[in-house]
Amino acid sequence: MIAKRIVASLAVLGGFVVAGAAGAWLVTGPSAATPAAPGTAVPDPDGLGLDELRTLPARVLADLPVPGQATFCGQPIPLERPEVREALAYELILTVGRPTMPLLWMRRAPAVMPMIEARLRESNLPDDLKYIAMIESDLRWTTRSPAGALGLWQFIAGTATRYGLVVDKVLDERLDPERSTDAALRYLLALKTEFGDWFLAMAGYNAGENTVRNAIRDNGAKAPYFDLYLPYETRRYVYRALAAKLVYQDPEAYGLVRMAPLFVPEFSRAVVEQKAGTIALRDVAARHGIGYAALRTANPQLKEAVLPHGRYVLRIPRKGTAVGVEGNP
Repeated sequence: MIAKRIVASLAVLGGFVVAGAAGAWLVTGPSAATPAAPGTAVPDPDGLGLDELRTLPARVLADLPVPGQATFCGQPIPLERPEVREALAYELILTVGRPTMPLLWMRRAPAVMPMIEARLRESNLPDDLKYIAMIESDLRWTTRSPAGALGLWQFIAGTATRYGLVVDKVLDERLDPERSTDAALRYLLALKTEFGDWFLAMAGYNAGENTVRNAIRDNGAKAPYFDLYLPYETRRYVYRALAAKLVYQDPEAYGLVRMAPLFVPEFSRAVVEQKAGTIALRDVAARHGIGYAALRTANPQLKEAVLPHGRYVLRIPRKGTAVGVEGNP
């Protein structure tokens, strides 16, 4: 199968960009070699030369496996419908066609997925809901959308405060991964309670509950997610989440390789109670034996360099530094 052959071939090449119809594929192996000069023959156990490798991305995308059956949140996806299979194939192509992002999901996941999974278990909610965070933010704590949605779960301010998050001049808890996860799960459960269906709940999470209510009203009766007229992005939403699940669970089946980060920060929790006046965050950091930058990066919900009176629960890096790339510790 071509998907398996590309993994073996890229392992030999170490690290280089494969250019093809799908764009440029950046592949970095654990011991990336210096890229070969153009036209240089590269040894390959599968007999693929460099020229043939350049065409592999398009060939892999054309050979992507679309499952005959699939579920999400325990609900079956009607893949017997050809338009549903085509929609899933489309999202798989887009997901695998930008392979650096699934690889980054795998590298970022150890810092946030265990926490999300634990909260899902505690709330007795489907484990698949974690893939909503994956497609919303690519598992980045501090990402901001053009519409102003923030954080791991991409809350807008109004919805965030409605579900218990603080958004003011001192704190923006949309940027707190634990607090925002708790709020997102409350919101999703409320949507599921209203619509009685996880797919419609996901549509509501993406577009707002009023959009789903209006779609049901315009349809004349409640109907499955796959039969409602919803905004284009919302019609893709369940497929995007399912594609993320399939690729994340079995990257090798889609021509990718499983990756792990070199460092995963660990945190303890510290309570800061400021009864009067303010306290500088550099003093909080010094009190706990860490740098100011490490404290700020580990706690992106803090908006200023000082804390006024109040009670705050902060993440304290246990080892190393919390300073990382792309807004994530």
